Amino acid sequence: MDLLEHLLYPIYQTAILVAVGLVFLCRRRYRPALALLAIGACWLWLCATPVMAMHLRDTLERHYPQRDASTYAKADAIVILGGGALPPSGSDWDADDAYSLATRIGFGLQLFRDARAGVVLVSGSDQAQRMARRLLQQGVPVNALQTECASRNTHENAAFSAALLKRANLTRILLVTSGFHMPRAAAAFVNQGLDVIPAPAHDPAYPSWQAHPWWPRRSALHLSGHCLREFAGLWWYRLRGWA
Repeated sequence: MDLLEHLLYPIYQTAILVAVGLVFLCRRRYRPALALLAIGACWLWLCATPVMAMHLRDTLERHYPQRDASTYAKADAIVILGGGALPPSGSDWDADDAYSLATRIGFGLQLFRDARAGVVLVSGSDQAQRMARRLLQQGVPVNALQTECASRNTHENAAFSAALLKRANLTRILLVTSGFHMPRAAAAFVNQGLDVIPAPAHDPAYPSWQAHPWWPRRSALHLSGHCLREFAGLWWYRLRGWA
């Protein structure tokens, strides 16, 4: 992750505000110092609350409601993007294993088992090989599985996956990723000339936090950072012509 990407996360933004505030404090400029320290503390607290995290997530996901795998239209291929949680190695993802089936590859597996497509492509340099092995363990035939492991970001996920799919004349895809990542991912794949059916997976790492929504939580801060990164990423992709 480069420096600019770090700056999209609230904890680093707060650190910068505090650092500048301390500089003003050392120079005895107390009003701007206290203002910056207060803004930093409030911003960090706000981003750590479930209310803020869920608002950011809901804004990104509002056009991509989650549905049962059996309700999706059939496609040529199921494309599963890396970056999400992986189920425990060696576990059997049966109907009672809610956590495993809620992951990206778990939901992609449900789509395959419901015969929504006959080909599964996993994409992402860090996880593609591991996702492929897990799917093979769950009964996906080797001749139905493709692996794209060269991509390092969502733009490359789309570009490299599209090249593989088009060579096999597979242009209508079910795209599986986390809901808050779907706006950027779907736009990137559409930009590569594919017919995309968004199929968002529920990310089990982020609960709904029904109790004490204004009480700061580390998981809420983590989600807020990811969502802010997605807003900035979508803007950057549109600026670059990638979405």
